[in-house]
Amino acid sequence: MDSQNILYKQAIEYEKKMRSNEEYQKDYELADKLRKELYDSLGVESNYLTDLYYRTILDDNCISILAKYIPLFKNVGISLNLITQQFWRKNNVDCSNFLEKWYYDLKESDSLTDTIETTLDNAFVKIQDKNKIPFYIEIIKDNDKFPLVMTMLGRWNIDEVKPIIINRLENDKIKTHSIKALGYYKDKNTIPLIERYLKSDYSGVRQEAKKIIDRLNKL
Repeated sequence: MDSQNILYKQAIEYEKKMRSNEEYQKDYELADKLRKELYDSLGVESNYLTDLYYRTILDDNCISILAKYIPLFKNVGISLNLITQQFWRKNNVDCSNFLEKWYYDLKESDSLTDTIETTLDNAFVKIQDKNKIPFYIEIIKDNDKFPLVMTMLGRWNIDEVKPIIINRLENDKIKTHSIKALGYYKDKNTIPLIERYLKSDYSGVRQEAKKIIDRLNKL
C-alpha cells in the first residue's frame, strides 16, 4: 500500500470520528447534501467527504455546485480541503471568480485568516487567470500577503507590480519571494537592492539573493 492510500484510509477514519462528534454534525449533514447533489447532477460517486479531498472531479461543472456549499461550512478546514483538491484548475474562470468573491466576503466579515490566505495564494497561482491581474495587484499591496501571487506577477513582468515588489523587499519579514519576483524583471539596476541580503541571517534568503544576482550579472 502506497503512502497516499495510507493517508486516505487515515483520513476516512478521522472523518468517521468527527461525524460522531455532535459539534460537527451540521457540517457533515451539509457535506452529505453536497455529495448527493454531485451524484444527482453529475454522477460523481463518493462514500465519504474525504473522497472529495483525495480525488479530483474531472467535470468542471462541479465548481458551481461546490461554490454553493464552501462558504457554508462552520469548519473552514473542510472548505479549504475542497478548494485545494477541486479548484486548482488552470485558467478556470468559475474557480477564479468564486475565490475572488469569497476572499472579499471573508475580508468584509473579518474572517480572513492566515491559513485561508495561504490556501488562496496557492489556488490563484495554480489557476493563473490573467484576467484577474488588477485583483492580484490589489491583494499583494500589503506586506507579507500572497507571496506566491506576487512572484507570479513578477514572472509575468507586470510593470505596475515592480515598485510594489521593491517596497515589499524592504518590508516583508521573509525576503525570499520578493527577491525571486524582482529577479524576473531582468533589470541590473535592482542588483544593489538585492546585494544587502547576501548577508542575511537566513540561508535561504542568502542563496536566493546570490542566485538572482549571478543571473542578472550574466545579462
